[in-house]
Amino acid sequence: MTLRGVPPPVANTLRALTIALARLLGSNLHGIYVYGSLTQAAFDRVRSDLDCLVVVRRHLTDAQLQRLRAWLAQAAIADPWMHRVQMQVLLRRRLLRSDARGALYQFGILTRSGSDGNPIAWMNVLATGITLIGPSPQTFLPRITEEMVFAALVREVGYLRAEIVDPASEWRGQRFYRAYAVLTLCRILCTHRTGEVASKPRAARWALRTLPERWHSLVQAAIGARPGALRPLPLPRIARFIEFVAAQVAQPTTHTPKRRPNSRAGSSYPA
Repeated sequence: MTLRGVPPPVANTLRALTIALARLLGSNLHGIYVYGSLTQAAFDRVRSDLDCLVVVRRHLTDAQLQRLRAWLAQAAIADPWMHRVQMQVLLRRRLLRSDARGALYQFGILTRSGSDGNPIAWMNVLATGITLIGPSPQTFLPRITEEMVFAALVREVGYLRAEIVDPASEWRGQRFYRAYAVLTLCRILCTHRTGEVASKPRAARWALRTLPERWHSLVQAAIGARPGALRPLPLPRIARFIEFVAAQVAQPTTHTPKRRPNSRAGSSYPA
C-alpha cells in the first residue's frame, strides 16, 4: 500500500486500520476505499475527517462487530487520528441500495447503522479515491444513474434541514456544524449543476462565482469558520439557504456521473 502525499500520521492510521480489518474480518472483507478531502487535495488537519467505505461479502456477525469495536476503542487510545476516522461498512450485494444492517464508525463509536445507498460517496471514490485493499471499485460497483444522484441530493438536503431547521438538534448550536452545513449545501448544488463531486473548498469557490450575491457572505463566513473566528453563521440565514438549495435540486438535471479512467480508485497507492 502506497499513500503518496498523505501526512505520515494519517498514513500510519490507515495502514493500521487496513491490517486490523483484514485480520478481524478475514475472507469477509472485500475492500477498503478512502475518499473525501484527503484524496481531493483539501485535507484540513484541524477539522477534516478520514472517510472510508468498507465493503464486506456478508453482514457483520455480532462477534465480528464486537471484536472490531474492541480493537477500534483500543486503537483510539493510542492514536488520536482514529477518532477522525468516519467509516461505513457496506454489504457488497447491497451497494447503492438501502440496507438496514450495515455498520458505522464515527466520533470513536462503532454501531449497527443502516445505509441509504448514497451514491455520492461512491462518485467520490471513482473520481479521486484510494483503494487500501481489495479490487478496483470499477470492477464491482453497479452503474450510478442520474436518478440515483438526484434522489441522493434531495435526501442530503433533507438531512441538513432536519439538523438545522427542525427542533431539538444537538448539532445546530455548534459553529463548526453550521459551517459544515453551508459548505455541504455548496457541494450539493455544485454536483447538481455540474454532475461532478468537489471538495468543500472547491465547491465554496464555485458557489461564490455562481450563486446570487445575497449568499456570498454566508459562504465566506463558513469558509472562515475556525476557532476564534468572529464572522457569524446565523441559523435563520442557513435555514433560508437550505430552502434555496432545496428548490434548486428539486429540478432534475441531465448530468451523468462520470467514471474517470484516470481515477486513483483501485490503484495500490490513496480518502
